[in-house]
Amino acid sequence: MSTYDLIIIGAGPAGLTAAYAARQSRLDCLVLERAAIAQTIAEYPIGRPLFSTPNEIELIPGTLQPKFGPKPTREEVLAYYTRLATRELSLPIHTYEPVQAILPTGTGFQVISTKAVYGARQVIVATGGFGHPLRLGVRGETPARVSYRFVEAFPYAGKRILVVGGGNSAAEAALDLCHAGVQVDWSLRRPTLDPHPDDTDQVGIKPWVRAPLMECVAQGELTIHYATTCIEVLPNAARLQHADGTVDEVPCDHIFALLGAKPEVSLLAAAGVTIAADGRPVYDPETNETNVPGLYVVGHLTRELHMKNATVVPRRVVEGIAQKLTRAGSATG
Repeated sequence: MSTYDLIIIGAGPAGLTAAYAARQSRLDCLVLERAAIAQTIAEYPIGRPLFSTPNEIELIPGTLQPKFGPKPTREEVLAYYTRLATRELSLPIHTYEPVQAILPTGTGFQVISTKAVYGARQVIVATGGFGHPLRLGVRGETPARVSYRFVEAFPYAGKRILVVGGGNSAAEAALDLCHAGVQVDWSLRRPTLDPHPDDTDQVGIKPWVRAPLMECVAQGELTIHYATTCIEVLPNAARLQHADGTVDEVPCDHIFALLGAKPEVSLLAAAGVTIAADGRPVYDPETNETNVPGLYVVGHLTRELHMKNATVVPRRVVEGIAQKLTRAGSATG
């Protein structure tokens, strides 16, 4: 069994940053990824610019230079991460090797994947916050009628599509669909495009998305159904309930339910990590260490939901791990 100073689970922005920081700290490190490098970004819509600027997501300052605008596209970010990780930095990443269990041993961990068993002195879990897409949970909801991921608009040209969800992903999908010649209805729970004042987890629709959306509304390409909830999916329509209890039947050929997602935490829970009521792990905000000594969490799995800090916090966490391992080595040396 191969044993490492640090095993990182997940090769998204946070995991890659942690791996690069481990390299700089001279830690013997391995990254295990269930799918492809930056899989969450790979699942973004085709051609989508990220909200983040290059300095917020690059591993090395000045090395991500978008060609088509101030913010990089999905494709530019994927090319950047994969090229840097596999060629320029040669980070030790095993893709398509899902981790099945993290077993504390008292002196470290056994990390069991679908292909091997590894030893680790410390473990960082950076599996992202999108493990479980939220569903509508209503009658008539089937894969044929409802999708939870939006890829591109053009296959739906000439159709009538219902988008359900109040975030920027839903807003951008509605806008893309309008631009592709789709008649769009958009249902969101809030009475406006602004965030609910009591909801600290939500943000309003970005100004550069809101303005063109309003143009689509003015041109009759988009109908926004404020303060509504989808309560039933019909063969050729959906039923939307208003706050006063009245119900509208909205014709639609397909539905995109872009409601957000919850992180996959079963791996952590099985390792003994306490999971809070919000579905995210409990951890020390200073060190990102969980209640299981030596087991850390970073990235969108935590309560830090901004991409910028996915490439800031892991560096701090790895530096702390390196210092701890150095002290432990000195104590036993």
